[in-house]
Amino acid sequence: MNSAIYVPVIKGKKNDVIALGKLPLQIRSRVKPLIEAMPVNLKKSKIDEHVFKFCDYIKKNAPIGEMFVDFYGLMPEATTEDGTNATLYGYQILKGLGLSATPTYGLERNDDLWQPLRNIVNGFGKGFAFRLRRDDLAEDLFDETWESIVQHSATLGLKENEIDLILDFATVSPLELPALKENIISFLFHNPRVGRYRSIVITASSALKDVSEVEKDGISEVSRSELQLWSDLWRDMPDQIKPIYGDYGVIHPDFSDIGPNKYMNAKIRYTVGDKILYFRGHGLLWPVKDYEQYHDLAARVVADSRFRESAFSFGDKYLKDCSLRLGKTGAPGPWVKADMNHHLTYAVYQIERLQTIFATSDMDAKTQSEAISAI
Repeated sequence: MNSAIYVPVIKGKKNDVIALGKLPLQIRSRVKPLIEAMPVNLKKSKIDEHVFKFCDYIKKNAPIGEMFVDFYGLMPEATTEDGTNATLYGYQILKGLGLSATPTYGLERNDDLWQPLRNIVNGFGKGFAFRLRRDDLAEDLFDETWESIVQHSATLGLKENEIDLILDFATVSPLELPALKENIISFLFHNPRVGRYRSIVITASSALKDVSEVEKDGISEVSRSELQLWSDLWRDMPDQIKPIYGDYGVIHPDFSDIGPNKYMNAKIRYTVGDKILYFRGHGLLWPVKDYEQYHDLAARVVADSRFRESAFSFGDKYLKDCSLRLGKTGAPGPWVKADMNHHLTYAVYQIERLQTIFATSDMDAKTQSEAISAI
């Protein structure tokens, strides 16, 4: 998969895509994001408009670099006004805008699309990615899942070395990691030809859905279980099948675009080591409108010993400027842009460092733990 070492899932919203587009070229070349379309709100826009807006976000804000694109948020049977399947329409728009992408699709969506997807895949010339979910990876479905992958690959006219397998577990907790690791290894080695696939990506997330469990005007941290899972797999799998790290950044996998919520709180999320730090403020809109609190919230992040300084990333400069009361306070959307940009930048440097350490060190549990928690 070229030189990519990191596959973040990017929600198809403007600020999330901008966070990707703000990465310097040397970092962007190490990232192959999976950009997924959000569900369409038919009260606000038609499917055609929704799909075009998603593609246009990518074209305007993150047009450079390798990417997976998945129209996951669309219903499998959704169609445009002229009756075209919305997923096929989306890939046609991407192609028409001059964007290069690896089409990505999941099992158990719309079986009628596999044959027309062949033309889409051939048109892009970037291979194809199967996005597998937890249900596909249940032990009693191993045979069925692999059979589907092989059959659909034949329909697409692709060999294993043109195909990526993205194992997406969405939300994970520390307690399930041992069983999850064994499940992944068992699934992969259920197929003796697994080493022939172009890449295997392990994606999951520990990000909070909201900050209700964080004390008001306080700070909390969440362990990045997905990083631990990837590290364990990297340690225990053979050299020819080293998985690629994936996550959802600081965004919960089930994030909903519905809002605004008048009871929302200001928050800044900051990734360090094996943690996501949550700096919570208080109500933005209730009992009174208070966006000015972002200045003080940013100052708390900058004052933390783990802050990386403004030169580290666009997101860190945004933080530092806000702490100095330069420019606007920002709002939840722009802060997603800053938080995600810092995370994406941090993750690339971190994964590069960990791969070097893991390749040159005797990997016992203590060495691994120290390496992934280092700032």
